[in-house]
Amino acid sequence: MEKLAKEKHEIQILIAEDEEDIAEVTRHFLEQEGYQVDVAYDGLEALDKMNPAIDLVLLDVMLPELDGFEVCRQIRSKTETEEVPIIFLTAKSEDDDQIRGLMLGGDDYLTKPCSMDVLLARVQSALRRSHVSEIKTIELLGITLYPKQYKALLHGENLNLTFTQFQLIYCLVNSPRQIFTRKELLEKIWNDDILTVTDRTVDTHMKNLRDKLGDFSQYIETVWGIGYRFNDLISNSSSQ
Repeated sequence: MEKLAKEKHEIQILIAEDEEDIAEVTRHFLEQEGYQVDVAYDGLEALDKMNPAIDLVLLDVMLPELDGFEVCRQIRSKTETEEVPIIFLTAKSEDDDQIRGLMLGGDDYLTKPCSMDVLLARVQSALRRSHVSEIKTIELLGITLYPKQYKALLHGENLNLTFTQFQLIYCLVNSPRQIFTRKELLEKIWNDDILTVTDRTVDTHMKNLRDKLGDFSQYIETVWGIGYRFNDLISNSSSQ
């Protein structure tokens, strides 16, 4: 198990939830587990309370003032909060909503009602993923990955990856030309959530990663029917 960068009692979670009963039950449960918890009851309040000290956000979609999708977009647009793990926790269960949440930079998507045990497992998994334990810095083909700082630079420019996107690129670049099945990526990145995260989730996060990589995304090859690999041998002029 990866060691958290903070002691458990130092970890700060922000709940953005307009239904007071749900918010207070969730707050009480997480505080009983040892976390520091704050609650925002609308989208504007969530953005007002958002700061670099927040370690994880539980975000409802149907919030007053600003909906959760817009809150997620704004959190991701700011350098000081762009890497904070975001778990959508919402009654909106349609596939289109889940895909939209992930495309906007959400790291996980849970639908209500959700058991507290499942929620806790997702929170713990997200917190583990957000603190990469590897210490090996990688430099290859113009990309530099700093797992201690959770940072990826491409030709010196910060790619501003989410922690899930960073885990994906780190896994692939760390083992050039090795083909990873979607199942293997699930096991490496989502750990104990593998039973509740689907292949489609992997593909959505991979698409978001490729969008940020621009032309460099040519090195991430889709091996049809199997998974993905980082191919450092292809020409710079190649295309997907």
